[in-house]
Amino acid sequence: MTKKSNSFYSDKKGVLIKSLFILFVAILIGWLVYEQVYQSKVTIIKERQDEKLVLVSTDLSKELSSIKKLTQLLANGQVLKSNTGLNTLSAQQSDKLINDYFLNFASVSTNISQIRWLERSGKERYRINFSNKKSEIVEVSQLQNKQNRYYFKEGMLVAPPNTFISEIDLNIERGKVVVPHEPTIRVTYRTQGGDYLIDGLLVVNFNLDYLFSNIRQYDEKNTQVNILNHDGYWLYNKDPALQFGFMYNQVNNSLANNSPALWQHIIEHDVQSTSRIFHDSLYTFRRFSIVSLRESTQRTADSDKEIIILIGSPKELLYNAKMTAFQYAALCSVILCICGFGFSYREYLFQQQLITLSYKLQREKVELDSVNKQLDLTIRQQQQLQTSLLEARKLSSLGLLVAGVAHEMNTPIGGAIISVSNANVVINKLSDAIKTGLTKSQLDKSTQSIEENLGLAKINLNKAAVLVKSFKKMAIDRHNDDVITCNIRKITEDLLISLNSRLKNSNVKVKTLVDTDQDIKSRPGIISQVLENLIMNALTHGFAKNQVGEIEIKIAQAASQSIKLTISDSGVGIKAESQQYIFEPFYTSARGIGNTGLGLYMVHQWVTHILQGEIKLQSNPHSTERFKTEFTITIPKLS
Repeated sequence: MTKKSNSFYSDKKGVLIKSLFILFVAILIGWLVYEQVYQSKVTIIKERQDEKLVLVSTDLSKELSSIKKLTQLLANGQVLKSNTGLNTLSAQQSDKLINDYFLNFASVSTNISQIRWLERSGKERYRINFSNKKSEIVEVSQLQNKQNRYYFKEGMLVAPPNTFISEIDLNIERGKVVVPHEPTIRVTYRTQGGDYLIDGLLVVNFNLDYLFSNIRQYDEKNTQVNILNHDGYWLYNKDPALQFGFMYNQVNNSLANNSPALWQHIIEHDVQSTSRIFHDSLYTFRRFSIVSLRESTQRTADSDKEIIILIGSPKELLYNAKMTAFQYAALCSVILCICGFGFSYREYLFQQQLITLSYKLQREKVELDSVNKQLDLTIRQQQQLQTSLLEARKLSSLGLLVAGVAHEMNTPIGGAIISVSNANVVINKLSDAIKTGLTKSQLDKSTQSIEENLGLAKINLNKAAVLVKSFKKMAIDRHNDDVITCNIRKITEDLLISLNSRLKNSNVKVKTLVDTDQDIKSRPGIISQVLENLIMNALTHGFAKNQVGEIEIKIAQAASQSIKLTISDSGVGIKAESQQYIFEPFYTSARGIGNTGLGLYMVHQWVTHILQGEIKLQSNPHSTERFKTEFTITIPKLS
């Protein structure tokens, strides 16, 4: 009795220790799974942000390089030089030549808004304005003095052939910001008196509206683009009201004021790019210099000004990543605990009968291993057979489409050949008539006949081109499994064109009803195969022999930007006892005529697993409604 009691408590203690160890391992593995999944999600977000950062940086680099080269090219114009003989012309002639040169130069660029040539004192000598593809030569009386503007002071310090590139701000005319806003960057070139007609500064204003429009296309829900100046004010933000706050002394419209800790982190890190999670949001930024270094030793504080490209993601993105990681971790831990505790408890029970059942257990284990191996082999063979049948079904479907399109193309191509042959006969007759003496009536009649035959040939060839284009588009879509933007209506039209040879001789007519023409991101090739299988399934099984009927394909808008497809037929319907097995593999009511029973199974797999949608069947053979069978498919928008 004592030995049994000690053995009981010993076994119970062992089970408790094992249970605690299993719990510890489950929690540890769950934490590792959480970290791995979370870091993988964060890495994906970082990669998206890095991609947007590279795109924006590339656009900015290209633009700065382009405007610098344009300004240097403008300054190299011979009409501006002092050794071209223009100083011998009258002032009016010289002014006209220079203004015409500025006008012609700006006409080749869509982003130049102003070209000015300032004297050493800062007074404008020439000024050309460009707006909405219209140019204007500013009258002498309207010219201004820009000696107090920062870009004039900085530009005068930069010796040629270097240029000075200003900060990005808004265009100001006579002390007021131009409305609507014109984001502007200015490039100056020093024109020294010995080489140029005017000792002063050549200033070119570039309107950056088009650049910001290009950057706006990179701004997405999960990757928001921000461009800041050196003081933390927004130059670009998804909210236009926050942009260029420094032009209006709006201190609150700056990252430095709204998020000082993030701004402090940015200005303290002198790196090309870095990512940081800040207040449950992920940011990636890069400090980007917009001012070229000068060879001159004279420099001011403005010469080192930078802009910052900041790519941010909303808090929901990281929160969703955490929740997804937590769910995976919790599921993994729970499964490990269940499995571990189950095995531990079973081991405890087995220990009670270990002595009496060890031989029997060993023998059953050997038999079980043999059965498992045989079962694994059978399952693998079944999977290989199923995969082969699926591929064969796909190839068969494509072969039928090819045959159908080839049959459809015989008519227009044959008609075109006949028309061209007729035209050739007329041309031969016309050639003979020319040799023997051509009359005007013969010429008119022959010309008319040739035009009619060529017109018929063109019509037939256009029909053939439409068939080829439709089949080519569908073949490409079916070959491409990537998620792309597609139109369900267009997919349906292309499919019906390819199936026309099989549909036109049938007593069953197919019509489409389109309630929405919205594009959706999905897999068009899979959608096409789903529709084809449902249409051919209805033609094969849905109607009695020689029955006249109708198949309707309805395309409608569903909730959450989803598309709902309804394929209905007026056939005999599906029996209630068959409906519960209709989507199972190898189930068919027509196996005797060569059907494998994989058609609707493939449709169900494609819709639920690949398209991540839903398919429902509703059928009543005794219904008095027009349509007795209806398949409803909901196709969601894929990311």
